[in-house]
Amino acid sequence: MKMADAKQKRNEQLKRWIGSETDLEPPVVKRKKTKVKFDDGAVFLAACSSGDTEEVLRLLERGADINYANVDGLTALHQVVN
Repeated sequence: MKMADAKQKRNEQLKRWIGSETDLEPPVVKRKKTKVKFDDGAVFLAACSSGDTEEVLRLLERGADINYANVDGLTALHQVVN
């Protein structure tokens, strides 16, 4: 297929598209992606569980609650002994 033939076919496609149902659809507005923000207590428990001492110290300096418990009642102490 020659380039001229391809361009002609594309122009024909575009002519058929103008006014089609797809062309008449309203544009889809993309929403801004939201970021997940975890509670400091949950981050503290995860850091304790993974043994990330630098993160644990950083969170403690920021005022993390060492008595924070998850929905199952587990605290940082429970996390580090498992």
